[in-house]
Amino acid sequence: MMRRFYQLEQLIREVFLRDAFPEYEDPQVRRMARAVHSLPRFHRQLFCLVRYENWSYDEIAACFDISVRRVEIEMGRTFFMLSLSLDRQKRKGW
Repeated sequence: MMRRFYQLEQLIREVFLRDAFPEYEDPQVRRMARAVHSLPRFHRQLFCLVRYENWSYDEIAACFDISVRRVEIEMGRTFFMLSLSLDRQKRKGW
């Protein structure tokens, strides 16, 4: 149930971000920026901490007071949502 809620939230955010990031000339970079910003807040935080801040799953689990396994599961969902978003944007010609 929550998965569908996250996907719906992401779809709505994508619509508002359609014309965002014109400063990126490369369409793939622009799509990735829109995909990251369309993620629900928790998943965007996880992604940014892992990819940009180089936090380990252990550090994230301690910070959010959740298990390491939960971090792994949510990161999997994050990558799944990112791939869906990138595919949708490419199909729509954004």
